[in-house]
Amino acid sequence: MSTEMKLERLAEIVEAYGASTSRWPLAEREAAQALVARDRQARALVDEARHLDSILDASPESIPSEALVARIMAARPRALPETVAGGKTRTGIWRVLVQIVWPYGSPAFPAGALVASVALGIGLGMASPVAVGALGLSSTATASAATSEAGEQLVAFALAENEYPEDWTK
Repeated sequence: MSTEMKLERLAEIVEAYGASTSRWPLAEREAAQALVARDRQARALVDEARHLDSILDASPESIPSEALVARIMAARPRALPETVAGGKTRTGIWRVLVQIVWPYGSPAFPAGALVASVALGIGLGMASPVAVGALGLSSTATASAATSEAGEQLVAFALAENEYPEDWTK
């Protein structure tokens, strides 16, 4: 099934694969060859690509030096630890798991933030009067009633009700 090829698509194919029709995508090759056969601009595109291909083919093949390869390999991002002779890893399984969960550098910052937030939550929870009463640290029920009444007064104050408790007006 041959579809009509547009000049813009032929330009994309020639830029990606070069002038040699053997490298063009098989599904579009026939339509591209038909366009080149009938259109002068398409032939000009292929001729220009053919000239560039000949320049690239004439250039000497360069093999990167061992030092360059070593520098590139050392600079690459690593998801897993390097292996040493024998296939054993240099770091333990915990380090690998930490690198998988937090690949953005040192895990000390998020771990420290997590510990600080847990400590703050526990500290605030233990300091509240409701928590003290819930843990049974007060020996009488009056402390619980007092905290309940104080809570109601604070709600009334926060909602800016016009009626204030009697002890606030004194």
